[in-house]
Amino acid sequence: MTEINKILCPDCKAEIKPIEGMMVGDILECDECGTEVEILSVDPLEFRELIEEK
Repeated sequence: MTEINKILCPDCKAEIKPIEGMMVGDILECDECGTEVEILSVDPLEFRELIEEK
């Protein structure tokens, strides 16, 4: 099993813990500041910050 790359919060740079069985489209939330990221690819790990449209 390969080591999962770290997901760093785009706002506060805290590490966001990946979830077991993570899939494309999953939304993860930063425990420190609440910023959400969407998983775009699992291998290689790619993600983007979710920005709420108002």
